[in-house]
Amino acid sequence: MRIGLSIGGGVSAMEQIEPRDLAADGFGSVFLACYEDEMRWHAQTAADFSRACQAAGLEVYVVPLGYGKVMDPDPSTESLYVREHRQNCQIDSRGRRVHRACPNNPAFLEWFSSNMRTLAWLLECTGFLWDEPSLYFARGAWACRCRWCQRLYFAEHQEQLPLELTAEVADFRRNSLLMFLLAAAAAIQAVDRRLVSCLMPASSASSREAGIAADALRPLGESSSVDVLSVYVPWQSENRDMETALRATYQEASAAAGHHHKDVIVWIGGSPHPRDRLLEALQVSRDAGVGHLVIAGHQTLTASVAYDRFRPSLSRMIEDVG
Repeated sequence: MRIGLSIGGGVSAMEQIEPRDLAADGFGSVFLACYEDEMRWHAQTAADFSRACQAAGLEVYVVPLGYGKVMDPDPSTESLYVREHRQNCQIDSRGRRVHRACPNNPAFLEWFSSNMRTLAWLLECTGFLWDEPSLYFARGAWACRCRWCQRLYFAEHQEQLPLELTAEVADFRRNSLLMFLLAAAAAIQAVDRRLVSCLMPASSASSREAGIAADALRPLGESSSVDVLSVYVPWQSENRDMETALRATYQEASAAAGHHHKDVIVWIGGSPHPRDRLLEALQVSRDAGVGHLVIAGHQTLTASVAYDRFRPSLSRMIEDVG
């Protein structure tokens, strides 16, 4: 089993990490958070870090965040595109512009694809992780009802886009995001056809609310926009039994992806604290058949003040499960 580490925090985190130390601890891959606003000015720093990771023997995956606020719907993530191109943002069911670009808008799609090609060219990575792509949903209001979405819905159903979030609208939202990811995958593969597209659906929100979520994995496994299905197991926050949650989530994802001969990456939260049971979780994951496990992440694990004491035990466990 290969063990990866997610590195959030952007460029400031990359400047504090020595990739050779991660490789010495047994990590085999890193997932680098690359924020839209940071990459405008610090893309070369990320590129240098990516090359250092590859020189240390680590596989590098890029995680684009904040780009139009379509990926990673954390409201604290900034997007200059959203601030400067309000006309390309989503319109909700109450007729209001929301602070999130519409993936069906041709201008945004062209801009996003261009940025992904640039990242792929600069970072020379193994692949990209599309982290929780979603359309707006809050307090009963949903998006998008812009003119592009209304045109596409009418072309598909020969009727107007309803105001209610019906099953047909939920399918349209999910399929819109999958088509958006298909364009994104085509953009990065235009740079290098070997680049893989990993999709991380939302782990807790229903598919009706998020557009793409982990409660409807089969269409994701069938989609040509997805090469690798990535699932997060939030057993701590959901107060679930760790072993049961890990095995059930991996089996469900494998059933959705395996029929189409696609791989699965499992993510778990991890820290040196005993409550996270990280060493035990690694053993359980290996026994469950997981081939690639990613620990989230650098801030809670390798940047922790307790990591130096925890490091020998973790390194031995990674070697044991590898």
